[in-house]
Amino acid sequence: MKKAQSLIIQFILFFIIGFGLFLTTGLFFKSQSDMFRADVLSSSLELTNSYLSSAFITLTSTCKQCDFIKISKEIENTTAGYILEFDLVNVQPKGLNVSTENDFFFSSVHNLNESFDMTGSSLSAKTIILTFSRTKNELRIE
Repeated sequence: MKKAQSLIIQFILFFIIGFGLFLTTGLFFKSQSDMFRADVLSSSLELTNSYLSSAFITLTSTCKQCDFIKISKEIENTTAGYILEFDLVNVQPKGLNVSTENDFFFSSVHNLNESFDMTGSSLSAKTIILTFSRTKNELRIE
């Protein structure tokens, strides 16, 4: 009877140790995955913001004699579903805010917000239309 009891206790101990190691390893890799996902998301938000900032600078500096310019841009990787928006008129500071449900990245668009009225918002899953009106001094994202 003692040999059977020791085998059962041994089995239970090895099962608990194995299950504990399995959980520990799983939690370690999950935390690494979450950290990696957060790093990729923040870098992606920053790159999207930089891409749109460069598109705005190109838009405002290309055709000096044009009164109205409109271009379309697409963000290739739309898996995150970014919300792109110029902050509303009453919000200070004004600028471009690229955000998801959990994170955001804000920039002043290289201080273009000091000289242009910026309005509008769009989702990254759609084609982004940038409109610049020199007569109204207005830069719009749709």
